[in-house]
Formats: sequence, structure tokens, C-alpha cells
Amino acid sequence: MPYIKSDNDRREKLQNAEPALNAGELNYQIFYYVKNNKIVHYIIQGQQVKQFVKNFLGNKPNYQKYNDMTGCLIRCAKEIRRRLGIDPFMLIEILNSYDNEIANYENLKIKENGDV
Repeated sequence: MPYIKSDNDRREKLQNAEPALNAGELNYQIFYYVKNNKIVHYIIQGQQVKQFVKNFLGNKPNYQKYNDMTGCLIRCAKEIRRRLGIDPFMLIEILNSYDNEIANYENLKIKENGDV
């Protein structure tokens, strides 16, 4: 779990839904949101987390962004289960919802660069 020092202005910006700049910030942002909004209906949380992910990926995601997002969601899900005792099914559903998009990206890159 990444920790952002309390004297760093990024904490406040992430807590106010500013786009995360890296996987650590995305992990922090999602965990903070879930931890501090446990009483909010989980579907509504899912919509906000989807927006965090979309903002992180930006308009032209690349391999690094997809890889960082995937790892972030997995690690964050594990930490939510461990520390908050919440079933992180919503994060896994969001992760799985990107399978086709990532596969299409990979297929495009195979066409552009050749296969392994």
C-alpha cells in the first residue's frame, strides 16, 4: 500500500478526485475513497472508482498505464479485504471490465510491431 506523506499536497488533491499521476497515487485514491465512504452504497462507489481509473488511463492508454492500473486494482483489492474486511468484488469487476479493451490494444500492437 503506497503512503503519501501528509505534508505533500498530493494527498489533498487525490482526496478531491484530481487524477492520479502514477499507480501508487491511484491505489491511495481508491483505498482512501473506499475507506472513507463505507456507508455509501457499493455500486455508487464503483462508479467513482471507475472514474478514478478512467482519469488515470487518460485518452491514450499505453501498456504501462494498463499494467499499472491492473496491478493497482489487484493490490488495492487485497488491502481492502485485509484492512477493512470488505469484499473487494467491485474492484475485480472493474479490472475484468477492461479485458476486451486491453486485448484490443494488444492485438493492435501485434499488428504494428509483430508478435513475440
